[in-house]
Amino acid sequence: MSIKLYDYQEEGIRDIYNKWKYDRKIILWCNMGGGKSEMAAYIAQDASSDGMPIVMVVRGRELVKNLSRRLDKYKIDHSVFMAGHHRLDKSKLIQIASVDTMKSRGQFPFSDRDCIVILDEAHKDYSLIFEKYKSQFILGLTATPFSDMSSYDDYVCPIRPIELVEKGILVPEEIYCPHVIDTSSLKIVAGDFHREQLAKLVTQGEIVGNVVEDYIKYGQNRPSVCFAVNIEHSKQLRDEFIRRGINAIHCDASSSDEERKFAEDSLLNKSIKVICNVDIFSVGWDCPMVSCIIMARPTWSLVWYLQAIGRGLRSFRDKTNCIVLDNAGNVYRHGTPYREREISLKKPEKKIKRDKDELLIRTCIDCFRIYESSELCCPFCGAHPAPREIKNVNGMLAKYYETEEEKSERTIKEAQIAFYKLRWVASSKGLSNGWIKEQILKRYGDKVMPYIEQLLRIKSR
Repeated sequence: MSIKLYDYQEEGIRDIYNKWKYDRKIILWCNMGGGKSEMAAYIAQDASSDGMPIVMVVRGRELVKNLSRRLDKYKIDHSVFMAGHHRLDKSKLIQIASVDTMKSRGQFPFSDRDCIVILDEAHKDYSLIFEKYKSQFILGLTATPFSDMSSYDDYVCPIRPIELVEKGILVPEEIYCPHVIDTSSLKIVAGDFHREQLAKLVTQGEIVGNVVEDYIKYGQNRPSVCFAVNIEHSKQLRDEFIRRGINAIHCDASSSDEERKFAEDSLLNKSIKVICNVDIFSVGWDCPMVSCIIMARPTWSLVWYLQAIGRGLRSFRDKTNCIVLDNAGNVYRHGTPYREREISLKKPEKKIKRDKDELLIRTCIDCFRIYESSELCCPFCGAHPAPREIKNVNGMLAKYYETEEEKSERTIKEAQIAFYKLRWVASSKGLSNGWIKEQILKRYGDKVMPYIEQLLRIKSR
């Protein structure tokens, strides 16, 4: 089976090859569902056909198996670099290896010659690989390059997340924050909440009950994945779901492959509604039918936040969006998942710092959905937000009202954001550009239409 690529994937591969002419260590930044694995498989097949050795490095035995199955799907000959594995053949040009296996055995295939090293989940620590493959070509694959990426020289981003929504590869999100866990008393340790303090906070009966109550009220009985703080918390949530008549299963790092497969199959065959877990389904797990994400774990990790929400954003038959029940309040720390973000190849600052552009969001006071603060009213129910309050120099509270110029700028931005959502709806339902313009005109008036016409012209090229 040949690898069929989208235009943006072909362009991305060309960009990678071009950047390798000048630099050795490149990031492929592409959102979940964007086809990073297909692009990596194509590069491996293409380069190995010219005699170039390839080392494909992942984390954990399960991901080794997943990658081997993917290469088998495309009939790409390879070896699994794992002691005692029936596919181990050091003479093959493509080697799949776990970084833990390489470290424990002290063996690094092709490190003595020119080769291409492809790193999965490149936002994680691969300092050992960079040390052993100092002069080789390295391609780091990631959907979330927001940790320390300073080991890389450059990056390629062939398509933005919102464009994947337009193409129907991903679905829009719908975020609710009815009951948010108050973390103001928690300490920050190593860049995130103190785990013991956090665990003690979230396992309080009322907080556990709120998570389940919000699923009942807003989750629409959808197949869901719930992210907990620790094992005790996950089991408490599972028990509370079951007590309220909702079938649920718990999984954690100690769960066997069979137990994890049973949980996934139970979700697929609809015998359960919720999988409660601790970290194991936030990375490297694809189950497109999941259309509700329950965030019961507060975090300052943007990478974890985006990876967790990403489990629900892949498109699936009859799936129009993904509901996110953010009891953790993570959206207030990190912004919405499709917000435009930029990558930095510099050493990150250790201090947690809120980017005010990332936090321009509101919670509707009526329906509790999250929306961009550029919207003048809730786009879902039409409710107007309460006037914002700010502290003045004397410490007194004063109401803040936007100027006419600010209102105009926000209306334009609001219309542009709505355009992308309506574009996706139109493409999925076979509606015309005229329908999009009609909806924009009704909601925002004729002053924004020149900007919408410009977007339509760009998208039609």
